[in-house]
Order: sequence, then structure tokens, then C-alpha cells
Amino acid sequence: MSTKIAVICSKAFMKRITSIAQNIKNIQLEFYPYSHPEEASILLKQIRPCDALLLGGTLPYLHVQSSLSEIPIPWNYIKQDETAISTTLLSVMANHAISLSRISIDVMNPIFVENVLKDIEYSGPRPFIQQIAVTRPTQAILQHHIALWNAQSIDFVITSIHSVFDELQKHQIPAMRIIDATNSIVQHLEETRSQSLLTKSESVKAVVGILEIPENHSFDTYILSKITTATHSTYKQITANSFELYTTAGYLQNTLAKENLQSLMQQIEIPFKLAFGFGHSILEASQNANNALTFAKPCEIFILDEHKNLLGPFPKSEIKLALKTDDPDVLKMAKLTSLSPLNISKIIDFSQERQSAQFTAYNLSEYLQVTRRTTERIIKKLVDNGYAKVVGEEMTHQQGRPRTIYELNFAIY
Repeated sequence: MSTKIAVICSKAFMKRITSIAQNIKNIQLEFYPYSHPEEASILLKQIRPCDALLLGGTLPYLHVQSSLSEIPIPWNYIKQDETAISTTLLSVMANHAISLSRISIDVMNPIFVENVLKDIEYSGPRPFIQQIAVTRPTQAILQHHIALWNAQSIDFVITSIHSVFDELQKHQIPAMRIIDATNSIVQHLEETRSQSLLTKSESVKAVVGILEIPENHSFDTYILSKITTATHSTYKQITANSFELYTTAGYLQNTLAKENLQSLMQQIEIPFKLAFGFGHSILEASQNANNALTFAKPCEIFILDEHKNLLGPFPKSEIKLALKTDDPDVLKMAKLTSLSPLNISKIIDFSQERQSAQFTAYNLSEYLQVTRRTTERIIKKLVDNGYAKVVGEEMTHQQGRPRTIYELNFAIY
């Protein structure tokens, strides 16, 4: 299955990375191009369901850095390094025969230029170097290049900012963009795909929970069913007063983040104990759950992961994730589709929890705990208003019609 990567980058870089990605298997790119890197923070909120995010440079990364912790998918950015600097300088000297001292260059870290010059044992006059910073407007960098050109101090400009390059072209000033080496782009694409695959493998890691109640209490099976629904788990009764739950790390982490399980615990009057263990096998997860249970106090949850890290107690944990019922975009969708804001929030949560951007009506029905017919009506409203699209079909193991595969077509992060 292809890894779908959202790419926030300049329009010029979009063409370059597209030509390179064609030679990489199992990668699908979806672009969010900007005219100026400051727009990256706006584009981040427009990303539709995908497996990972790649930012096409250090500058767009700096503009969204503070928001990256809020998105539930892995991310990466193409870093400017000494290879890019040396490749670009070599190109200028080979193709334009221009002295280094007659060049103006803007870079994220001036030390990269100095290191390259040191490596080639260059001892002549230095080029004019500007440091790029997220707090410094690109217009200021552009004007500095233009001032050097008007003063006849330079013959050529090298810029890291595509919008600056476009403006220099309008002023007919010889310039070129920093060259990101093909190998570097390939490496970052493959790293991003690997991060996505690792995240998915982590989220499907085996989790075993142990629910224990005092011997002098009877336990309502309705409460048990609510706990298993909240954690997307199955269960097995071990003794008259204990149960084992079986789920995955992704499901458990999500239900704790949304406080589904914590709010359910407050409804249970019996002083039960609940602990979970992570593991690469059911046996390892079960052993860790039993060890975590020794720390658990009534009405608290502890987790012991496969690295023997003890997490908790929940619900005192700081992990929180509010449903987006007050989000103006959700309210707008609700009005257009005639779906409730709560249902749309649940659909967003459904997409964020899945290891794939694609889904069937059966998948959504199972998640929403509603009938197949109700789910199909919901999907039809999303498709009719452009918020979902049909992307294929899958054959079932049983006889019957193939299932339609859908993909959400709006920002969910």
C-alpha cells in the first residue's frame, strides 16, 4: 500500500520533488504549495487525511514548528545542509565563472558556507552572506540583495527562498535557487515514509488490559461492554472477578487522549482496578499488564509499556483532546451536509485513528456503532458535498458485491 505524504513547499520545489518521487515506489504525494513560506501555517490547517507530512525546507518548518505537536501524523522537513551549499557554489562557478567574492547568498546557517569554504581550502575574499530567520521578513532579504547589485558589489545572487528568486528575476538580477541534491530529497522522502510505517506498527502493537473488581462486589456486564467499546477491545473472563481486555496501542492511546475511558470510570461506583500492558506479543503485554496492576489504586489506570516505562495514573494525566464541536469549519460542514457537529467530529476522530486514509462503509459503521444503512446515508452526504470521494473497490472473501473504498476530502488535523 502506498504511503500518502502531504507536502508543503513552494511551487518551484513542487516540480522538482515530483520528478524525483516518480522513481520511488509506494509513495503518493499530495501538494499544498505556497507563494511565500509564511503561508505554511495556514496550509497546515488545510491538510486532508494522509499518512505523513513533509515540509520542503527549513523556513516553512520554522513557520509551523509550534503547531507540529498538535498533528497526529509523523512529519519531516528537508533541511538545508553543507551538501546543498557546496553543490550550488560548484554550479555557479562551473556554469557562470563568477568569483565567490562577487556572490550574495542567503542561508539558514552561515556556518555551512564557512565550512564548505574551509573544506576546499579557500582563503580568498568571502561572498556576502545573509542569515535567514523566521523573524526577518523575506522582503528585507530581497532588498539587501538588490542593494548589493545596485552598488555593483556583486554579479550573482544565490537564494534559499523561492519567492525572493522570483522577485530577483523581475529585476533582471542574475540569480539561482539553492540546489537540494537529488540524493537528499530521496533520503527525506524515504525517511518520511519509514516514519509513517513505524508509527503504524507502533499503533497496532498488542495491548492487554486487566480489569479487577473486589470479591464482594458483582460487576454489571453493561459497564464491561461500555469499557470494551471505548477501548475497541475484546475480552475474556479469567476469574469470577477479573477480565482480560485485548486491543491495540493506537486505540488505547486515542481513547485516553479523548478522555472516553476516564469519563466512563466516573460512572462506575465499584472500586475496580484497571491496568494495561504494551508488548510485541500478547504474552509480553499480559505480563506487563499484571505488573502495572500492582501499582493501580481503585478507579485509576496505569500502563506499563514494552520498555518497562510506567505511565499514569489516569485520569490525572494531562493528556486531553477536545472534540471539535466549536470549530467553525465543522459547523460549516454540519450546515452543508445536514449532519450533526458531533457526528462530523466523530468522523474526524475515526480518520485520525486509522492506519490508512482509505475506508469502507463497514469500517465507519463499526466505529460509529450505527447501522450500515445509516452509515451509507452519512457517506452519501459527505460525497455529495465534496467532503469524501470514491477511490476504489475491494473484493470481500465472501460472495457478494465488492465494497466501495472512500477517502475523506477535507482537512482533519
